[in-house]
Amino acid sequence: MLSSRASNWLVFSRALRKLKPVVAQVLGRSRFAEDALASAMGRGINQYVIVGAGLDSYALRRPDPAGQLRIFEVDHPDTQRAKRRRLGSLGIALPAHLEFVAIDFELQELSEAMKGSSRRRDTPAFYSWLGTTHYLTPQATLATLGSIARCAAPGSEVVLDYSVPLSLIDPEKLRDLLWVEKLARRMGEPLIGNLDPVQLHADVAQLGYGIVEDLAAPEQARRYFSNRTDGLEPTPACRLLHLRLP
Repeated sequence: MLSSRASNWLVFSRALRKLKPVVAQVLGRSRFAEDALASAMGRGINQYVIVGAGLDSYALRRPDPAGQLRIFEVDHPDTQRAKRRRLGSLGIALPAHLEFVAIDFELQELSEAMKGSSRRRDTPAFYSWLGTTHYLTPQATLATLGSIARCAAPGSEVVLDYSVPLSLIDPEKLRDLLWVEKLARRMGEPLIGNLDPVQLHADVAQLGYGIVEDLAAPEQARRYFSNRTDGLEPTPACRLLHLRLP
């Protein structure tokens, strides 16, 4: 579909046009996380933990012949096996600087799972946690952030995206968002993770984090989507949060 202009237009501009803000959200959050990671590496951080990595491709897209960065992909063992089989079928070798860390998020804390890895607890790490909190209760999100805070060294950083309550969104933009929410519910993945930014800031401060940035949709649009001609812009339902442990 992407290789054909006609099919691309038919699918994304017509049939699934209401999902364009979601597409923008996925692109924006990835760019936000990788920009923050690059900045952290400039400050000497050399450990990257991808929480709920899924099919993340950073380790494949960014070879590291100098051994500057150690990458840890944390996810369910079934997901990791499927990913490794797919890479094997494509003849793609796993990079030497990549390590898989298996976890069952329903049964284990992140801090416990990381104990079996080669991650150094005495040096800072950069954590990305994308596309997940929308499907978790606020309590589960805070529990995971607390787990990271307990196992991460001072100076560690976390980037995540999160959904805001619909009551905070311009009523003119609610119709399409309600359609997306209904679609997610039909797919068996209801969007239950709405977080009020003011309350979230207070909660993460109690966990020991300082807030580096929290980008709402207008700031995301200015930074990553300005001067586009295809109408792609991020959804007002999601924000991008960057945290740091002092």
